[in-house]
Amino acid sequence: MRTVFIACSMLKTEIEKVMKELNLENRILFFDAALHVDFDRLERALVSRLEEADRDEQPAVLVGTKCHPEIRDITERYHAKIVTGINCIEMLLGKKMRELEAESKTFFVSHGWLKKWKKIFVEELKWDSVDARINFGYYDRIVYIDTGLYEINDEEVLEFYEYTGVPLEMYPGNLENLKREISSLIG
Repeated sequence: MRTVFIACSMLKTEIEKVMKELNLENRILFFDAALHVDFDRLERALVSRLEEADRDEQPAVLVGTKCHPEIRDITERYHAKIVTGINCIEMLLGKKMRELEAESKTFFVSHGWLKKWKKIFVEELKWDSVDARINFGYYDRIVYIDTGLYEINDEEVLEFYEYTGVPLEMYPGNLENLKREISSLIG
């Protein structure tokens, strides 16, 4: 039975890169990352993608185990496998995420987050800069996971900093943990 992946678009490029590196040609069904702000819409998208799996495909979910409060129940109903990471950042960093969190109150972003923050926070959550500073005020820092797949745009970083009011630090990451997550779901 062939594995079909259901994935959040937040790590689309990273997932596609790992699939290529692992010489996997499995189907990947993505859904919009901004759906995470509304559990009902997220569930509908996830279920819709799970229902797209063919009879000869084993569904595997590349969505964090904490991205929806009922994600385990949903995946079990469809006999789907799911990653161990609680969110897209843990799928990238693995245990290192906990170490970085222990250093200070940290909000993590990947390149996908940096590209989609306006859609998520401004368009979907309707946060203006005051709302953003209130909600991000809990954090001491924002850590950008640099996987080396993208050139970092200083203007985008500055714009996100101006919106949140929280310093952004770069952290060199890689795709090794994501490779382990994807590999564990095959077969």
